[in-house]
Amino acid sequence: MLTRNGVIAALQGALEPEAMVVAVALGGADATGRADEQSDIDLMVFVEPGGVEHVAARIEAALRAVSPIREKWRLAMPTWHGFNQAFYQLRDAPECLMVDWVMIERGTSHPWFEVERHGAMRVLFDKEGMVRSVHVDRAAIEAGVKKKIEESRVKFQLFRHMAEKMVTRDRPADAAHFYHSLVLRPLVDVLRCVHCPDRYDFGFRYLHDDLPGEAYDAVCRLCYPSGPSGIEGCVREATEMMERVLRGG
Repeated sequence: MLTRNGVIAALQGALEPEAMVVAVALGGADATGRADEQSDIDLMVFVEPGGVEHVAARIEAALRAVSPIREKWRLAMPTWHGFNQAFYQLRDAPECLMVDWVMIERGTSHPWFEVERHGAMRVLFDKEGMVRSVHVDRAAIEAGVKKKIEESRVKFQLFRHMAEKMVTRDRPADAAHFYHSLVLRPLVDVLRCVHCPDRYDFGFRYLHDDLPGEAYDAVCRLCYPSGPSGIEGCVREATEMMERVLRGG
């Protein structure tokens, strides 16, 4: 069975000699100090302009050299973040050991060097000192937080009834969906804005590390109503928590 370090070494060995590749670094869990054997491989590949397809083919060849590919998904452009991205699972590696690469052409502005949001990348090689940490635009963060709080407040107020309504209509699947998307998610967004504004838009990602223990424990409890009949009580508790946070309590 392939190991995480083995796959990383194979990718580095294949990409470092490539003239079109300027730098390769690891983001995600490696950049935030959370990496373990269950972490996927977030490969950040910095290439010369026009080099995306050549390098994408080289990455796939390197993966095929160590294992048949079980599944792959290349996102259609334009992606939500504007960069080429693909995901791979290997037959001879654990399912969780997914390779997720993002390709960034030299001279293109991108957000992944912002250390407060994404951590400090683990550099595999950097031929020109391209990989460096920068700080967030504080004014942009403050504007984003303000907008997110207001949007979440309004969304919560307008739509929190949907989950309970689906329970009364005996639509438990619908109720669960509306509860998580229209009650719990707005609450989490507001908690993030208050306790971890630099990652105000990260949703449930890194939530364990970004919220105080008491707030995180409350969210965990609210994630699992005791069946449809428990949704009403969870909505009530979430409402009380939302109001308290918005008041600054």
